[in-house]
Amino acid sequence: MEEPDVARFILVESTEVGERAIGYFQYYVVSKEIIGIDQFIGEPDLINQGVGTAAIKLFLEIVIANHKPQQIVIDPNSENKRAIRCYEKVGFVYYAMQPTDNGGSLYMMKLDCEHRDS
Repeated sequence: MEEPDVARFILVESTEVGERAIGYFQYYVVSKEIIGIDQFIGEPDLINQGVGTAAIKLFLEIVIANHKPQQIVIDPNSENKRAIRCYEKVGFVYYAMQPTDNGGSLYMMKLDCEHRDS
């Protein structure tokens, strides 16, 4: 089912021996000023290698260049300390805790784009 205002991407690693899908990225329009993003790196051998940080930086550049939002938001699971640290490295800051239906919580983070170079 296609959703309007949602763009999806597969992150592909290219090497001399071929290509493999290593992650998934998407962004969605929350409002005229706010874009939400979701992503993951799905290959265990690429965790803690800087791939996620580099990929998110590039993805943010694309989103900012195409949509010029005032803010980008992300909602990692509050238990996912590795992801939270990665998002902090690229400029996201915590702004709220959001409970989930299954008893967990989301660690709401935002990136203000107004003063960023795109």
